[in-house]
Amino acid sequence: MTELERLLENIDLAEQAKREFVRENPNGTGDKSERARLYRDVEMARRALRAYRLANPHLFEGR
Repeated sequence: MTELERLLENIDLAEQAKREFVRENPNGTGDKSERARLYRDVEMARRALRAYRLANPHLFEGR
């Protein structure tokens, strides 16, 4: 698995965990700190991908 594939998978996993939590806790119910952690995990995974793209622009030329 390449670094890019790992980063994309991390985003997918974080978003899936967040969606499951939101589905199980509609209307803002549930543990607020857990909700915040899940949203933060998604954002950190996306930031890692952005940082990777900035560090390796040659991999994304023409896209």
